[in-house]
Amino acid sequence: MDKSCIKCGRCLAVCPVYKASGYERISPRGKLNLIDFYQKHLLFPSFIFQETISACILCKRCEEKCILHTPISKIIHQTREKLWPLQKKQYYRSWVVNKFLASYQKNLGLWLRLYTLCKHIFPLPFDLASSPFLSSRRFYPSKKAKANIAIFSGCVTNFLYPNLGDKLIKLLSKLGYNIFIPPQQTCCGLMAYTLGDKETALDLAKKNVEAFGHLSIDFIITPCASCYHQLKTFLPYQEAKISEKVIELSQFLQEKPLSFLPLNKKITWHDPCHLRYHHNIWQGPRILLKKAGYEFEESSPEGMCCGQGGSFALNFPELAKQIFRRRKETIEKTGAELVITSCMGCLIQLKAGLGKQQVKHILELFA
Repeated sequence: MDKSCIKCGRCLAVCPVYKASGYERISPRGKLNLIDFYQKHLLFPSFIFQETISACILCKRCEEKCILHTPISKIIHQTREKLWPLQKKQYYRSWVVNKFLASYQKNLGLWLRLYTLCKHIFPLPFDLASSPFLSSRRFYPSKKAKANIAIFSGCVTNFLYPNLGDKLIKLLSKLGYNIFIPPQQTCCGLMAYTLGDKETALDLAKKNVEAFGHLSIDFIITPCASCYHQLKTFLPYQEAKISEKVIELSQFLQEKPLSFLPLNKKITWHDPCHLRYHHNIWQGPRILLKKAGYEFEESSPEGMCCGQGGSFALNFPELAKQIFRRRKETIEKTGAELVITSCMGCLIQLKAGLGKQQVKHILELFA
């Protein structure tokens, strides 16, 4: 076992995957134990071992509770990179999605035909928008520009919810910013990176650096918490000075003069794991919601995963459903009629489980 793990079991109390399954081998402690044997060549990378390493959302909740601050998610991710040549053959759903995100710029027509075929074979929890967000947008000038802001749309905004991109444009325009939307931008690479496909993640980052690197901008804003995380933490973005310009949406809006739509519903906030546990961003969204004067009820004081986790929900749909059911129970106890979030993966998961009308992105609250 990794020398920095003392088998105390504190991680078991908070790991959403372990709590849903009850299997020791897919707990953080269990994974570290098996990885230690694998690194010592005492364990063959069987399908069961690959499944074990894949069955992690990488939410970092376990690291929050670890008294030795063991970098558990980093150890798991490094193991995934070694296993990727084998894993891409085992998990066809995430492999297909990863291929799409890596190549849709060149082969969009082919992928759209494949989507049309697939949705008739098995139901999907979403519908593609009639026109992608990036199809015609370039530059929106302001008469009294305070600064230059670039929008990183992310794949879900681009293909599923272009209205959220429109909402962000409207909001930033009202606040008086020049808005740049590079059409060459592509997937942030988070799906590929978390799967262990480092080559694809690096290639996507290179394309985005080329798309944003030449722009004279002060900030980069994305409507997706997961994209924010990847742009902020992935080394190629940091080296290109992209990361230092990326600012999280709720933090950017804290001191801005905002107008909110009226709501006669009790609301609650869902923390994206990437914001809460990776960046310690959780107060900002709540401050905005209370500033709006909405009837707010807390449903997860310490945060709680919804079970989506990018490739996790694709590879382990039943576990993802069990994790979501736990989250749903905490939401229902509050009596909240509307759940607000800012992660596109969480948005898809929550809409699929609670109903499309019961979940909104925070951008949908601004007038």
